[in-house]
Order: sequence, then C-alpha cells, then structure tokens
Amino acid sequence: MDPSNGTIGKMKRGTGWLAAYGVLSAAHLVAIAIDETWSQLVTKVLLMPTLAVWARLNGGPVTLLVGLAASLVGDVLLQVDQLVPGMAAFGVAHVCYVRMFARRAQRRSLAVLAAYGVVWVTALVLLWPGLGDNRIPVAVYSLLLTATAVTSGWNGWRGGVGGALFLVSDGLIGVGLAGHEFGARPYLVMATYCIAQYLLSSSLTDGDSR
Repeated sequence: MDPSNGTIGKMKRGTGWLAAYGVLSAAHLVAIAIDETWSQLVTKVLLMPTLAVWARLNGGPVTLLVGLAASLVGDVLLQVDQLVPGMAAFGVAHVCYVRMFARRAQRRSLAVLAAYGVVWVTALVLLWPGLGDNRIPVAVYSLLLTATAVTSGWNGWRGGVGGALFLVSDGLIGVGLAGHEFGARPYLVMATYCIAQYLLSSSLTDGDSR
C-alpha cells in the first residue's frame, strides 16, 4: 500500500469537512435572515462538531477539541437565551485557547497586551451603564476573551486575526446587551464568530504556517 494514498485521503476528508463548515455557516446566516428558530438551532449545533472533525484530521490538539466542545455548549445555551451559563461555557473555551497560544508564543509583545488592555477598558466603560445585572459576568468573561485576543496575537497573523474577530463578535453581543441594537448586528456576530473559530483552529493545527 502506498502511504501517500492515506495522506491524500485524509486531505480530501479534511477539505470536505471544512467545506461543510462553510456551508453550515452560510446556512445559519440564512436562517437568521428568515427568522427560522429551529433552523438556527440545528445549524448552530452542527458548526463546532464539524470544525472539530476537520481540526482533528489536521492534527489539532486535544485541548483545541475541548475548547470547541465548550464553544458548542456555549452556542446552544446562548441560542436558548441562557446568557450567564453560555458565557461560562465560552469562558472554558477561552481558557483552553489562552493555554495553547501562551505555550506556543515565540514573542510576547507588550504592545499587543497594552493595545487590547485599552480596548477592554474602553469597551467596559462605554457599555457599563446599559449592562445592568450582567455587568460583573460580562467584565469577567470579556477579560478571558481579551486574553485570547492577546495570546493569539502573539502567534502570527492567522491566530491574531482570529482572536481579534472573536473579540469583535462577542463585543457586538455586548452592544446588544447594553441596548444598542441595529439591523446587521446578528449577522455580524455570527459571521465574525465563524471566521474567528476557523482561524483560531487552523492556527493550532499541524498545517498552519505562520
């Protein structure tokens, strides 16, 4: 048996799973547009498992799979309006991401840390009046989210963009919680989230080249 056949087969399977992730992401955005609750839930539930299979086929570490599993739990909880438990689940995901990116970092930039620190403080100051009872949970969660953005930013452009987009996605959720709604917000939340999870995952697989 030619060992290259197995490699080629693995690459094809991986490509198929990644394509499925792209289709599910687009389908979820369509489900939001037509305001079909069941379709939104189904497509959202399938997103992270599909990405996890692709990541595993490409050498993604177990900690990444744990992070994606925690993200799945968070997706479901947020979809059924369980905000604080959802943030807790995503908090677990961010602990996983921070652990992986911090260990892989070749260069720890204080400039990146300072820049995201300013972003975190500024966002909290602006949103704080409208957050009500969610102030403390949002503050704690957003600190973990910012830590992912910082540590992923220490690992090249792919991880850095992924961490930044995750921050944008959840920042938009915070904007909604604070009472600042606008039409495109739900689409931007999920579009940036889906891209962010792919970029973070791909930067933690064997195939990534910084």
